Amino acid sequence: MKILYDRNMLLGDRLFSRLGSAKAVEGRTLTRADLMDCDLLFVRSTCRLNAALLEDTPVRFVGSGVAGTDHIDFEALRCLGIEVATAPGCNAESVADYVIAALLSIGARQSVSWGGKTLGIVGVGHVGKRVKMFAEQALGMRTLCCDPPRQEAGDWQARDFVSFEELLPQADVLTFHTPLIESGAYRTRGLFSGAIVRKTKPGAVLINFARGPICDDALVATMLGAGLLSDAAIDCWEGEPDYSADLAALAALATPHIAGHAYEGKANGTLAVYEAACRFLGVEPGSVPRFPAAPCARLQLECQGKTPEQILCEAVLAACDIEGDTRRFRAAYAADANARRANFDALRKTYPLRRLFSATTLSLLHAETSLFPRLEALGFSVRRGRKSRTIAQMLVK
Repeated sequence: MKILYDRNMLLGDRLFSRLGSAKAVEGRTLTRADLMDCDLLFVRSTCRLNAALLEDTPVRFVGSGVAGTDHIDFEALRCLGIEVATAPGCNAESVADYVIAALLSIGARQSVSWGGKTLGIVGVGHVGKRVKMFAEQALGMRTLCCDPPRQEAGDWQARDFVSFEELLPQADVLTFHTPLIESGAYRTRGLFSGAIVRKTKPGAVLINFARGPICDDALVATMLGAGLLSDAAIDCWEGEPDYSADLAALAALATPHIAGHAYEGKANGTLAVYEAACRFLGVEPGSVPRFPAAPCARLQLECQGKTPEQILCEAVLAACDIEGDTRRFRAAYAADANARRANFDALRKTYPLRRLFSATTLSLLHAETSLFPRLEALGFSVRRGRKSRTIAQMLVK
């Protein structure tokens, strides 16, 4: 059994080697010639899975270890008799963590508390539902949801959904979590473009952690420059691995498509397609490799004299350094487009270890009890403590 897997698939070397002779490859540059002796193929979103790549190859099974599927031509693979497995929802919590980090970072930058503000969520699937829960329970935000497919299907959770046109003038923050749909009634390519963006609430914040072509990047940059948007956080770009230098410079936060790259997000994607391949082959999956400890597995915070938003911000940005990710992205900018693309991919490959909020235990000193459920809603384990006295303090009585 010969297996090829994208070298960026976390745990790929440890899992796929259980199934046969496994070799790591560059998914973005994979060609049909590379597949001429391949039985099983495992990739991420940088590899286009279509007839041009897979026709007349011995590949019998393809696993895509990411949540999105716009890089897969399902009909073509069905006609070729190739089994396809994907990983829906694998990185949902990772992306939701990143959204909360973006909100708190921008809130601190603008000296804004998000409590009572309106978050407009476009796309309420695995990610959008989690963003809604985090924003309401941890940040105290009001949420408005837009998801026409779910609304028209009669999903009971969608009974209070609004149209995109209704959402735009009400949302203080607009965040996108839709798949990239090229055409039809539910088309999302260019969703935030054209005349409809005039309805956007003046001074709103825009977050695109979904797919680049959902937003017109040049238009978003123009709106930022004109003050029509107060800030933006962009992780997904039109034309990536190339991207808009103007938008990257103007956005408060700019990162190289890594919102879903918490260790769990990438590992869960690999595990999902590995287990699907095991079912396809009729073999037992075996044990799951142990995850590494979070860089800040334990964090002590002094809460006295700080607002709840400041404490939330301190905890969240310690566990999810979106500001550091932005600094690294901007430092890697190159005027040459080829170098820019190479740097984009290099940052993704060398992304520092990040774990979900749930991998961090917080010790809070002098904290108000009301803060606990807000942090726990994000997944943190929270302990309450008192600040230790110094020797000098103990001597004073």
